[in-house]
Amino acid sequence: MRKLDHIAIFVDELDAGIAFYRGLLGGEPVIAVVPELGITCAFFVAGDGPAIELVTFSGKGELNHGDVVIAIEVVDLDRAIGEYRALGMKVYDQVPTENLPLRRGWITKKGGHGTIIELCQAGEIARFIESKRAGTHA
Repeated sequence: MRKLDHIAIFVDELDAGIAFYRGLLGGEPVIAVVPELGITCAFFVAGDGPAIELVTFSGKGELNHGDVVIAIEVVDLDRAIGEYRALGMKVYDQVPTENLPLRRGWITKKGGHGTIIELCQAGEIARFIESKRAGTHA
């Protein structure tokens, strides 16, 4: 079973993005700083729906302001990566890091018809956000 986990949007200025989405969605975001990947994330979570994540990226790459990541929750990450690869898609396997202890799969903009696709293990993003909200490490 696969379903939408969250949507991430790349922004040039995180504070401006937070102000905009706070006005649009209400509430306060959960912030995660991941220096080893050059990203800072702000997660807006409302009710039972998917989170909206704002991301700033300080590295070099194909990511631009307004780019969107569609994160798909999968029951078995290894199986999903294998299935997508069997369909001819180039899927990157990202290992957990110190500040983002989640293994994920990635399909780049080039391979994802202009959209970045993230594959994440069922429940892990929600647990990570909650651990940040609680001030604990996931």
